[in-house]
Amino acid sequence: MVLAASAARRLGLLLGHGRFCALLKVGIGDGMADDTDVLLELWRGQRDEARQMENQRAALTSVVIVVAAAGFGFLAQHGGLRTSSLGVTLPMFVLGAFGAVACAKYGERWAVHSGLADSLRREVGLRHPGLNLSDLIADNRHEHWAEFPRISRVKIWVLWVGIHLGISSGGLVLSLWALVSNR
Repeated sequence: MVLAASAARRLGLLLGHGRFCALLKVGIGDGMADDTDVLLELWRGQRDEARQMENQRAALTSVVIVVAAAGFGFLAQHGGLRTSSLGVTLPMFVLGAFGAVACAKYGERWAVHSGLADSLRREVGLRHPGLNLSDLIADNRHEHWAEFPRISRVKIWVLWVGIHLGISSGGLVLSLWALVSNR
């Protein structure tokens, strides 16, 4: 299998230079590696990238929750909102808004990598029809949707973004309250 220059360039950008060079060493382009091995390595790389997006989203959310909890705790200790509380509430609003946008972006990047991994898996299934991969996946999805009909419809990234929007909204409401109550 010989890759055209533009396809090789797209693969290099998609996989990152190190992973693409490793694929070149196992034989992509010179017929040394089986095409299925190359597809599986590409699939593994995309799943790793998707997992990395989830890990980054979880780490960011953990930091935002800890900082927001500290901010809410600080406000509770000082009993009552004053104009000086804006030094805590406004950054909480900004931090929550940033977290929401970042989590939405992580969700978008996850979808890119997961979608490509699904395409690569479909290609492996087409090359090895005896594995019945599409039937196995379809059966699993139907069983899962039957067991969890409501929650299966909820996208996980919506929950992550919702946490951050809640923190941002809390910061905004407290900021407005501090301004209005101290007039």
